Amino acid sequence: MKSRIRRPSRMSEEEKKALLAKILTGDPEAFTTEATEKEKIAHRLGWVKAVERMRPKISELSAFAEEVKGGFEEIIWCGMGGSSLFPLALAEIFGPQPGYPRFTVLDTDDPEVIARIEEEVSLEKTLFVIASKSGTTVETLSQYRYFWKKLEDAGIEPGSKFVALTDPGSPLEKEAQEKGFLRVFHHPPDVGGRYAALTEVGLLPAALMGLDLEKALSKAEEMFEASLPELPWEYNLSAWLAEFMTEHFVHGKDKLTIMTDPLLRTFALWIEQLVAESLGKNFVGIIPVVGESPGSPTVYGPDRYFVYIGLRGRENLYRRLFSDLREADFALKTYFLEDRYEIFAECVRWELAVALCGAFMGVNPFDEPDVVRTKQKTREFLSEFKKTGEFPVEFYLDEALGIGFLYAETTKIEYPRLSALVKKFFQEMPPWGYVGLLAFLPPEPELEEFFRDLRTLIRGRRQCSTIFGFGPRYLHSTGQLFKGGTLSGRFVIFTRKGRRPEQIIPGEDITFWDLQFAQAYGDFRALEEAKRPVIHIHLGENYQEDLKRLYDLFEEALRL
Repeated sequence: MKSRIRRPSRMSEEEKKALLAKILTGDPEAFTTEATEKEKIAHRLGWVKAVERMRPKISELSAFAEEVKGGFEEIIWCGMGGSSLFPLALAEIFGPQPGYPRFTVLDTDDPEVIARIEEEVSLEKTLFVIASKSGTTVETLSQYRYFWKKLEDAGIEPGSKFVALTDPGSPLEKEAQEKGFLRVFHHPPDVGGRYAALTEVGLLPAALMGLDLEKALSKAEEMFEASLPELPWEYNLSAWLAEFMTEHFVHGKDKLTIMTDPLLRTFALWIEQLVAESLGKNFVGIIPVVGESPGSPTVYGPDRYFVYIGLRGRENLYRRLFSDLREADFALKTYFLEDRYEIFAECVRWELAVALCGAFMGVNPFDEPDVVRTKQKTREFLSEFKKTGEFPVEFYLDEALGIGFLYAETTKIEYPRLSALVKKFFQEMPPWGYVGLLAFLPPEPELEEFFRDLRTLIRGRRQCSTIFGFGPRYLHSTGQLFKGGTLSGRFVIFTRKGRRPEQIIPGEDITFWDLQFAQAYGDFRALEEAKRPVIHIHLGENYQEDLKRLYDLFEEALRL
């Protein structure tokens, strides 16, 4: 599908309304006239009917939640990307509800996290929800097989502790039926994962947490009604966001900086995937920047514009920052939720806005053509590892730091020293570029804080945007943008040495560390193949201390 940008400010109101009407009625001609592409897109527009489809299912979901409530103390939701980010947001925004099981999202294959969950929960009182649209997601299936085996080893019948959420007819559904899972729920086949927040993907976890599903759908319905094409364009809540994003993109401002109330921070991760994976392809893209520490206007480049999502009653949280940004001529939109349930309305606003933005930009917002690059590389490296017991990789060693590293051919240096490499990496970055810091490390608050500080350092010295993601989470989120979007990104991947013995993934003859490392190295090679400048830094077992030394190295390298 070739990109053909339609600039909304140069379209008539009737033309824009007609485009929006096509999206809301499930007409793929909003995006393309090519027959093959139209057929593909037609099977990805079911999300526009989510409210009417889900209302009849409220009683079923609520009844199941009551059943679970009576028999379990913990729920571990296993999923990646579109199957995990909205449940993660709900869990943090609403928190534990009285009388309902504790709800944890597991969207990593990190061995430390797997081990901690195993230690903290009572397997007999834990329900595992295995959420994978395709039924083949490697991280999710590995989690499922590992915990299934742990239950068997403990003499506990596993089937009654597992629930599947997957497409009808998927390999996971077949296995769940054969193994006697407690329940199988269907992911709607005509809805892609990142557009599925208002389907079973969002409402099943909401029910299990004890949330009011009718209220959630009513809020979503209100936003659909506030986004109808019959409304004057300037009063259309979703359409205006789409125009805001597209017009800035056309003007070369491609860094959509999303700030939120701290209570809504994980919702920004859901938006990040929606924007990056939907619009980052064909060498174009809108680059979502989330999770930064707020700064003064002087640290932001001219390629930025801002959206803030907050809670009513807490408007003063960033009032001074908003005033400073506007004074410095940065565009800023602010949205304030009357209550936490309006997060379901925001799903509608952003899904419609991003889909409409895709129509304006001439991209298919429902595919992710470049994600497969890393998957293929990962499979290749794991296959090699299973044959030889080794990965086909040899790191340079920075002897002063005791840290290994690799660099892509696009990042040429005369001699392999990490300090020289990092300095050159930033010296060659264009003013409109951005840096992706990609950490295949445990997703812990302390590490998140470290990388937030590193992002602040880079932004302050280079006035550039930074994106941070824990691996493998980002592979299912921003990874499409990194490999298929604009060429302005450059990347640093972080891994650490495994600790033996690690947990074996049943039936695979590999550990979780092996899988995680293969994904990291696979993405390094996929980014290199896509001609993106990329460094792979391999830390030791005591990676926390190595990171402290790396911060000093980055600080020195950025003194240009």
